Amino acid sequence: MWKRSIIITITLLVAALIVGVCDPGGDEPVLISLPVVVDGDEIVTCVNDEGWTVEVSTFRLAVRDLEFTIEGEIHAGLSGRISELLIPTALAHPGHLAGGDVTGELTGDFVLDLHADVEQSLGRADLLVGEYHGFNLSFRVASESDGLDGNDPLLGHTALIEGQATRDDDTVDFTAVLDVEDGTGMVGGTFNLDVTETTSSTLVMRIHTIDPYENDTLFDGLDFLAIDDDHDGVALIEPGDEAHNVLAKTIVRHDHYGVIPQP
Repeated sequence: MWKRSIIITITLLVAALIVGVCDPGGDEPVLISLPVVVDGDEIVTCVNDEGWTVEVSTFRLAVRDLEFTIEGEIHAGLSGRISELLIPTALAHPGHLAGGDVTGELTGDFVLDLHADVEQSLGRADLLVGEYHGFNLSFRVASESDGLDGNDPLLGHTALIEGQATRDDDTVDFTAVLDVEDGTGMVGGTFNLDVTETTSSTLVMRIHTIDPYENDTLFDGLDFLAIDDDHDGVALIEPGDEAHNVLAKTIVRHDHYGVIPQP
């Protein structure tokens, strides 16, 4: 991943140089820095396609390297071709205006706590001026280098989700420990912002338990009564389970990810 980070940095520099050369006025392109935070405002109670009302109490996720993308070429002509060689353009996702050239980044390893009562600061992202339409990130495995002790259930895994699911007279308290292959990417989360020299927005990253476009949920496909096979009202979803595969497949989809600019 450090190689990719170097490539992204080179791309930003090359794009900046080319835009400056192509600009008849000779103005140098602007690279600005914006704060990035994460909060749990969209981790809301939802009803999945099996009729279960799901309330989340814990949502932690290990990720790395946020990338911010401009749709289409960075600059007409030569710069677009060079950026394509350095970082291939992501495939567009219908309805999300996703895909494009990576012209902004916040590198590093992060453990997101998306049910915290306060915003969690991730750092500052560097972005070239331009009209942004998407963002990407990579999943990873949490380790002791994240400051986790040996008893932390997230250690050695990608995500930890805890909560309660109810349907009619049935209630199931669940814990989901999810594994996603290290380096798997989420491409095409929503991020819409025209970044100018005077932009001072805070970029707020969120995961939506309810897809704001199609209204499906993170927990679709899960029948919690079937998961609670001994019917004691407690269920563990872990690697090797069918329910794990369903939830892990959903959690990597771009539909549930967004960055919201705030003043």
